[in-house]
Amino acid sequence: MHAVIRGGEYVFGVNDMYARDSVGYTQASLIDGRHGSVHTGLTLNALTHGGEIRTHLHSFEEGFYVLDGTAMVTIGTRSIRCGPGDYASVKVGIPHSWYNTGDRSVRWLQMSAPQPKPTGRERDTFFVRLPSLARTQPEPQDDGRPLSGHFDPSEIPPSAERPPGLAPGVFLKWLIDEASGAVHHRLLFIQYEPGANIALHDHTFEESYFILRGEVEATLDGRTYTVGPGSVVWTAVGCVHAFANVGSVPVQWLETFSPQPPRENVFRFMAEWDRRGAAVESEGGA
Repeated sequence: MHAVIRGGEYVFGVNDMYARDSVGYTQASLIDGRHGSVHTGLTLNALTHGGEIRTHLHSFEEGFYVLDGTAMVTIGTRSIRCGPGDYASVKVGIPHSWYNTGDRSVRWLQMSAPQPKPTGRERDTFFVRLPSLARTQPEPQDDGRPLSGHFDPSEIPPSAERPPGLAPGVFLKWLIDEASGAVHHRLLFIQYEPGANIALHDHTFEESYFILRGEVEATLDGRTYTVGPGSVVWTAVGCVHAFANVGSVPVQWLETFSPQPPRENVFRFMAEWDRRGAAVESEGGA
């Protein structure tokens, strides 16, 4: 099972869960239960100048990556001004809030795992009836350290200095994972150089891919798609998929995993198992 959502196929709107406790906040649901997902809740979020999301907490984990604009984000007792390339995870049950301190809208990609409950089901988001720190403090406590980290494409090292990737011409950077304290998901940045590809394989976890730059050819359950900036691809557990950059410029995307991968046998490459199976069957028939 898989899903492909083009950039013009999703719309921003007010999420009823946040309507009473936010100002200027809209959200576009990219991947949720409607697509067959059971682990991934992926959204694109926007907050207008002067807008805020008041202090709240969830019974699920969140990770976010700021795409553009700036906002004061409070997680627990820390209030940090976040801008493009900043990312962080919010553990289950930790109060957090957003306040747009910039002169234009801020947008961020957000991953929620386990997947949030749909409207009308059991509650999993709760608002704290106290003023948001980032909104009420004249000078919020910003010590200059990122909430979790910062990475943007300008920091990609030259090819000769890159660590080994999944395949030749593939660069990846782990943003959120177990090392940063996340327990339900991972978030990473990936770049494929022109001509780079990864062969058909599947996983025991769901993946989503938000395309930032370039075009990539995605093969999903035997069907081939070409997707570009703003598009989203999602693969279910067991979806056989492959990616290839058939263009002339690097392709970049943000990728999520949920649940977190097992400690071994993360990839099941189809060609590799075909070869192993053929060898075993040949020996058995001799």
